[in-house]
Amino acid sequence: MNPDCQHVREMMDSYLAEELSVETNHGVLRHLGECRDCAAELKRRQRLRALLSQTLDVAVDADRVSARISQAVDREQRSWGRVARLAGVAATLVAAVAIAYWAGRPVDAAAYDDSAEDHIVCALAYPEDATYDRDRAAQNLASPFERIADAIGLSHGAYDVIDAHMCPYKGRNYAHVVIRGKKGETLSLFAERAERGALPAAPTTVLAGDTLPVHATTRLGYGVSAVATRDHRIFLVFERPTDPPDVAQEILRSAVRFIRGLEK
Repeated sequence: MNPDCQHVREMMDSYLAEELSVETNHGVLRHLGECRDCAAELKRRQRLRALLSQTLDVAVDADRVSARISQAVDREQRSWGRVARLAGVAATLVAAVAIAYWAGRPVDAAAYDDSAEDHIVCALAYPEDATYDRDRAAQNLASPFERIADAIGLSHGAYDVIDAHMCPYKGRNYAHVVIRGKKGETLSLFAERAERGALPAAPTTVLAGDTLPVHATTRLGYGVSAVATRDHRIFLVFERPTDPPDVAQEILRSAVRFIRGLEK
């Protein structure tokens, strides 16, 4: 393993937990866009977190888990190399169990706030003349969301996609599609694995042409429309209704079709 790969892998858990600075985060994204091995390792870690969050929905006695792993390590004391390796695995498993318990809460009360906040700190920071760059998006999107911008559609009447990237925020790892209207209004389409539980509000309407309920609310002065599929959640954040109004429905429908394709 070369030094660059080793350095990125040492930061992967911090990347997934959104603990890196903006500059470091962008460096990791650039490396992931160029290195298939590290991109595959990131995907493996994401699957592990998702699996644990799906299977652990009750309180976990981390001390008991740690004790059982320590007993297994003790049985391998004939080989110091084995002990060192197992001790590292033990620490990783205990941390993963703690993360899974936190992430597997039955209700994700912060879902709407986080998407609205990320819209403000990320999407609204794009310059007025920003345009979509397919190569840049390809570098900054990770599996399984590589095709999300094309699947949604790069143009919807007066609204055009200007960027697509992975956007870690408060422990989430959104696929973020930034959309801008001809009058300067900016929308965000976020998609994430459903790792924190269900959406907290009752459905307010039904997505036109589909059977999925839409959970709509207002946060920080922005409208948020959320749709939950089997394994993912999708959020559309906007300052005012699209013109015409059915543009928002079209974007959500396209996103749902893409996400459902991932879940087959």
